[in-house]
Amino acid sequence: MLAVLTYPNHSYSTISTANQQHFQSQVNHHYQMLLPHQELINQQFLRFLPTVQQIIGQLEKHQLPKSLVLIPMLESTFNPTVVSPANAAGLWQLMPATAKRFGLNVNERQDERFDVNRSTEAAIAYLRFLYRKFNQDLMLTLAAYNSGEGRVQRAMNQQDKQHFPSLHLPQETINYVHKFYALMNIVDIAGLSRNRLLDAVTMPSNSLDAQQKVLLNELFEIRQVINMKPVPPLISL
Repeated sequence: MLAVLTYPNHSYSTISTANQQHFQSQVNHHYQMLLPHQELINQQFLRFLPTVQQIIGQLEKHQLPKSLVLIPMLESTFNPTVVSPANAAGLWQLMPATAKRFGLNVNERQDERFDVNRSTEAAIAYLRFLYRKFNQDLMLTLAAYNSGEGRVQRAMNQQDKQHFPSLHLPQETINYVHKFYALMNIVDIAGLSRNRLLDAVTMPSNSLDAQQKVLLNELFEIRQVINMKPVPPLISL
């Protein structure tokens, strides 16, 4: 049975019924996987509440959806030292070229992707660019953040389709967007910005234990090759 989930996206109502139903089914699949671990997920947001609220403030400042605060959970479970096998790094898992494009230093002496404040500025600038490029379509913005705006735009042009559920994209990107919408129904984003979540969730310890860390990494498919510290030199992967 499908859970009653929400899909805030300005173009969602224009998608065909069949594609809507498929999208809902896939989101519900991820939702059911995350639901048993809802408290653990919410506790992770509470552990990083100052960072979460800083991100929400920046999103509001730039008139972006507050739900984009979920991206660091999907990308790194809020671990700013994670490096992926593809050399994406930091809280927002920025690739070197994207980081440089939006003003970060990434070189042998300094890698600002590991700086929470600077990487957040760059990530939000990138999201602002994507959100405008794709006409404020949240699904396409997320798909482009995951796989690159060029890939998404080419798919739209070649397939003559304008909506994410209708596009043929890499499975990793499809899963990413579905999981984002599932997570949107797991986390009380409004409660995060108003500290309401503090009343609803047991206050966590300062850090995850080993079992919790493994579970979160499995839930969000965090694949890291090394925990790099934000100090030079940059290790070439």
